[in-house]
Amino acid sequence: MDKDITKSTINELLSVIDEQKFSKLVNTIDLDRYVKKLTSYIFFELLIISQINDMNSLTHPSKYTNDQEELQLQVKLDSISTSQLSRKLSQISPKVFEKVFHHLVLMIQGQMKQSPLVRNIGRLHVIDSSTMSMSISQYPWATFRKTKAGVRLHLRVVVTKDLTAPDKAILLPAKHADRTQMEELIDVDADAIQLFDRGYVDYKQFERLSYQDVRFITRLKKNAKFEVLSEQQPDPENFIFKDQEVFLGNEQNGTKMEHPLRLIETKDGEGNLVIIVTSCFDLSAKEITDLYRYRWKIETFFKWMKQHLKIKTFYGKSQNAVYNQLWIALITYGLQVLLQSKAGNHGALLDIKRTLQSFLFKRFDGFIRALFRKPTRTSKGRKKYDWQAEFQVIQRQFDEGEVAHLDDLGFSLCKA
Repeated sequence: MDKDITKSTINELLSVIDEQKFSKLVNTIDLDRYVKKLTSYIFFELLIISQINDMNSLTHPSKYTNDQEELQLQVKLDSISTSQLSRKLSQISPKVFEKVFHHLVLMIQGQMKQSPLVRNIGRLHVIDSSTMSMSISQYPWATFRKTKAGVRLHLRVVVTKDLTAPDKAILLPAKHADRTQMEELIDVDADAIQLFDRGYVDYKQFERLSYQDVRFITRLKKNAKFEVLSEQQPDPENFIFKDQEVFLGNEQNGTKMEHPLRLIETKDGEGNLVIIVTSCFDLSAKEITDLYRYRWKIETFFKWMKQHLKIKTFYGKSQNAVYNQLWIALITYGLQVLLQSKAGNHGALLDIKRTLQSFLFKRFDGFIRALFRKPTRTSKGRKKYDWQAEFQVIQRQFDEGEVAHLDDLGFSLCKA
């Protein structure tokens, strides 16, 4: 085994948040006071390794540390118990890993290309949430219904033509509605458009955003009340059935807005009616509907997280333990994005993770070679057997009297 761990893939992965940077971000002087063995950074390394290797419980990294010499060299520990890991997971504040996540966000955004999606729109901020369901008996602090518990990740991602990357995240018990987090997730940014779905419909928030000249696109509920001020010619060829300037709300219940918005009726890919409302009057109706379709990017991100990061089952039952695991999952995603960028790879992020699993403690140059290795065999796919051509050959043989071989059992078995 190569004892030079300085050239290992794990060190290259963590080079953007090494121990020195980690200490400056989270002030480990106070955090690790009186700690002799399991420092915050060593714990951080172990959690990242657990995420990459899909470890289901803290027993797994404990045994892995005790058994694997390469991991012992990396974290400078000969052994660690499950109980020590569990206590650390519950004691450490989630704010520690939240700071690390936001540091990685800035690094990712610094490397993102600003290719315009539509005209001069270089950035699209897509906002949504995803709930991790949990047992109400084991996680009573996360109760949000009589029989359910859960934690909700409120997330903003930046979408460009080349990349979808997390930008801002809030972790809360699932009882907090999406619209309560709009002020935290939406910044005043003249160069970006904010895109969110019906869960964030709030006329007071729309009024605030309009006052601040924040450009946004969202989907309106079908029972929404509004007053039509003017109407543009529809464009059925581009699935634009209405393009109106409206006042949302009504005076009777005091919800009527002072700022006009634009209402566009279109259809989704399945033919369902979609009502879009936006503060963007400078774009065409088709450009707005094209931008709205980028909402699936955040759905894809959530799906990737739930399939390829450990966030469905949790290592601990306390709020700190759950939140820490979720922040580490987001950090692991960010580290893989940055490593992919460093490697100059444009393939699927899942390829990065799978190659990491094999080369985590091996030399980084070996990781690069494996990542770009061309397949030794090229498959042309399953060949379709041409039964009609085969039949024509047999028919010709029969017509010409060449039929003796057809009575041979060995021939029949071979052809079958």
